[in-house]
Amino acid sequence: MNDIKVLVKRYAIYSAVIILILLFTALFSSEPAFFWGMAFGASFSFLNLLSTYFQVKRIGKSVADRKFRFSVGTLGRIIIVVAALFTAQQFPQYLNLTGVIIGLAVTYIILLIEPIFNHKAFAVKE
Repeated sequence: MNDIKVLVKRYAIYSAVIILILLFTALFSSEPAFFWGMAFGASFSFLNLLSTYFQVKRIGKSVADRKFRFSVGTLGRIIIVVAALFTAQQFPQYLNLTGVIIGLAVTYIILLIEPIFNHKAFAVKE
């Protein structure tokens, strides 16, 4: 279980850095609504990452205890995405819908790309 904790912590750091970069880009960009939207979507993507982590932790504990525990899981993550998209539709002058959709994919992009750079086969041996 500690492996997943370390992994989620690393992904959380990557997500936070990306969100900060997007926020600074929004401040100095000629098209701030797009980058505000991306930062907004990336923040909700980060919430989905945390939701997944706590669900995995809960499932691991329920298997160890041999007890059934109800969790909202996927439904909760879908609700988070719908809330982000609904908010972007309500405030199009501040949040670009396309930016929010791209931002929602940030964590998944990190999950796909990070193992390539962190793979042991690519490590430099001394």
